[in-house]
Amino acid sequence: MPTTNSTSHSSNEPDHVLLVIGGSAPSARALRHIDAFQRVVCADSGVDHARTLGLTPDLVLGDMDSISDDSRAWATTRDARFEIADRDKDQTDTELALSAIVSLRPRALTVLWGGGDRIDHVLGVMAAVAAPPLSALDRIDLWVANDLVHVLHGPRSVELDSPVGTTVSLVPLGGPVTGVTTTGLKWELDDASLRSDSARGVSNVVVGPARVDIGAGVLAVIVSARALIESATDVRAHHHKENP
Repeated sequence: MPTTNSTSHSSNEPDHVLLVIGGSAPSARALRHIDAFQRVVCADSGVDHARTLGLTPDLVLGDMDSISDDSRAWATTRDARFEIADRDKDQTDTELALSAIVSLRPRALTVLWGGGDRIDHVLGVMAAVAAPPLSALDRIDLWVANDLVHVLHGPRSVELDSPVGTTVSLVPLGGPVTGVTTTGLKWELDDASLRSDSARGVSNVVVGPARVDIGAGVLAVIVSARALIESATDVRAHHHKENP
C-alpha cells in the first residue's frame, strides 16, 4: 500500500471516499477489490452509475447536464446533497468533486470510472487526479474499466498485489518523476527519472512481489487488472451499498 502521512484525523472525517464519475459504466466487479468506504460522492451522471451498482450517494456535484431525470429524483429521495454548478465554469465536474473530497480530509480516495470514447475526457481526468491538493491524501486509486491506476504523489510507494505476468505501466503526470525505484518487475528502475515526454515506463511485467517507489512528481502506476477482477469470487461489504 502507499506510504502514509502523520496527519491528524478526526472521528467525523471519512477514512475512504468513493467517487463515481460519468462516461461509460464502470465495472461492477471492480467493487470487489475496493476497500470499505464511508462516503459516496458522484460527479453528475456518476449518479446513474452509482444507482445501477447499488450505491447511495451522499453528495452530488456538477452542472447536471448529463444526469438522468430519474436518477436525480432517486438521489433526492435518498437525501443526497446537491452542489449544482453553472454550466459556464472553468472546472470539470470531476475537478469540482475532487476539490470537495479534499475538504473532507479523507486518507484514501477511489475513483470508479468506466472510461469512455472521448480522449479529452480521459486526459482531463488524469490531469485532475494529478492536481497538487490531492497530495494530502495517503492513497489515490482510479479504476478505469478493467485497469487499476495507483496515482502516487511523491514521495510515495505502492506494493502491487498482482500475479506474475501482469502488465504494469509507469506514466508521469504533469511533469517529470524522480527517484523511481522498482522491485519485482522485469525491467527494474533504480533511482531513475521518468519524463512526461517519454514512454520509457510503458508495458513492464510483474515477475515477483512488486513495489514502486518515487521521490518527487506524480506517477500513474497502471495495472492491467482484467484477470484479477474476472477471477474474483469474494464480495466485500460496503457502507452505502444497496439494491437499486
